[in-house]
Amino acid sequence: MSRVSVRGVRGSTLLEVAIALGVMAMCGLGLMSTQLGLVRHAQLAAARERAAFAADAMAEAARAAGATPAATNRWQALTASIVPEGRLTMSSVGGDASVASVSWTATPLGAASGSTAVSWVAPCLDATARAGRACVALAFLR
Repeated sequence: MSRVSVRGVRGSTLLEVAIALGVMAMCGLGLMSTQLGLVRHAQLAAARERAAFAADAMAEAARAAGATPAATNRWQALTASIVPEGRLTMSSVGGDASVASVSWTATPLGAASGSTAVSWVAPCLDATARAGRACVALAFLR
């Protein structure tokens, strides 16, 4: 082989290594983005779970024999500590049917933690949740 062809081969190997490192870096960034998305959605699911627990506890307190306003007031006060800025309301929809709903501040699911965009959340049955708040509603019979 001549000297010119050997030099050309060495340069192309370095280029291949640089391309491979670039592809690996992009895959690593994609993996980190996926993991961050999973964490955000897990936090959202945990908040929904805690809100459903508070609504269920309120429904059980209302259904219990001899339920007092103190018991329902207790769960309304505890809801603020269970979910961020949580508000628990109970409304009668007619007859023995009632709805216990919990609304809380929805966390943004954007790429940055300072993002103001809020993900789509399902509205409550009684539509009392305003924009930027997530809601869980539970219907029950007294």
